[in-house]
Amino acid sequence: MGYAGGVLLFLACVAPPSDLNAETGGDSVDSDGVDTVDTFDTDTVDSDTFDSDTFDSDTGVAPASTGPCAAYAPAVAMGDVQDPALDELSGLAVSRQNPGVLWTHEDSGGAADLYALDVTGATVATLHVEGVENEDWEDLAIGPCDAGWCLVIGDIGDRGTDRASFSVLVVEEPLLDGTADLSAVPEVYPYTYPGAPEDAEGLALLPDGTPLVVTKREDATAGIYQLPMGASVLERLSDVPTGTPDEDLTARATAADLSTDGGTLLLRTYFHLYEIDLRDPVAPGAPAAVPFALELQGEAVAYDPLQGGFWQVAEGIGPTLQYTGCAP
Repeated sequence: MGYAGGVLLFLACVAPPSDLNAETGGDSVDSDGVDTVDTFDTDTVDSDTFDSDTFDSDTGVAPASTGPCAAYAPAVAMGDVQDPALDELSGLAVSRQNPGVLWTHEDSGGAADLYALDVTGATVATLHVEGVENEDWEDLAIGPCDAGWCLVIGDIGDRGTDRASFSVLVVEEPLLDGTADLSAVPEVYPYTYPGAPEDAEGLALLPDGTPLVVTKREDATAGIYQLPMGASVLERLSDVPTGTPDEDLTARATAADLSTDGGTLLLRTYFHLYEIDLRDPVAPGAPAAVPFALELQGEAVAYDPLQGGFWQVAEGIGPTLQYTGCAP
């Protein structure tokens, strides 16, 4: 599948907030049957209260996002993930054409599958990503493409810092019709770092579809890289602080997402959640802490452009889907 107009283009763009919320809160695949691409060619809410008026089910088009909230309400515990086999969730994305659905996946060594969860935590569908392995899937993003909407998987982790290459995988987001088992063959975009490889657990998409990779470091910083159009080597953009200099594990970046206008990066660690003004990704703003639900080993977060606010989920058996909405 190709990208619409040559690039992934978000349909909704709004001006970023002039002042980020500063309230504090409580942490290359190449195999048979796979369309491997050498360069990246870019040519809480429950089901009863989900506002269906904000969603055009006829066209499968998500509405304009309101962007990050000016202020956030307290986190609300929604349903617990019901499948006990999903015990290492490491990516999260809000469906753009299936109201009330969140997409997720397992960490390194898990099945090469994406799981569609409803807000009660029930698995409503499994999307098998064929011809690849889950070497170290760490994050998930979503954007429009010529097929409708595409899910973008970050096979970006490197716990041992010994991988020769990494990849971004792209599959069409299916319109769920009650079928529990689905499959798709991904487009695979391998890449390397301009220097020594880094472990990474954050993936986001700029409005033009360019992937951002956010690295996980031990020195309370994260590196922000982009995979430019037609490139197979990441381009370093900037570094951002993710905690205090005396922190180690609690300040390591574990997930990221980007507002649909590209202006604000949502970045979580094991102990923090930040919004970062990314209108100039080479000179990002200072991280502003936002309230969230503190979790044990939380490695997934996603903005909700349909309802506003954001979702998060942790690893472990039966973790709770947490939703933080906009304050009234």
